[in-house]
Amino acid sequence: MPRRELSIEQVQRWVISFLILAVSSFPLGAMTAAIAMLVDDDRRSDAILLLVVMAVIGVLALGAIRLVHRRPPLSPWIAFGSLPAIAAAAWVFSS
Repeated sequence: MPRRELSIEQVQRWVISFLILAVSSFPLGAMTAAIAMLVDDDRRSDAILLLVVMAVIGVLALGAIRLVHRRPPLSPWIAFGSLPAIAAAAWVFSS
């Protein structure tokens, strides 16, 4: 299989993309734990608000990654940014 050479600029874009992903992932995990505790305390409205914040952070992170790669930020792909919030909602509210 032939190797594809990447320019320094392409490597920098990928590194920044992974940094954006890593930095945005840490709050999502913490919010999932906070949501679980809020649901246990019967504070569902607060938990739903945190789920919305999670979805916004995920969508913004994917939009930023698309901008780094010089793609238009508005795309159907950024909807995948809300998947962590959807998964957290399914996990927390199913129990």
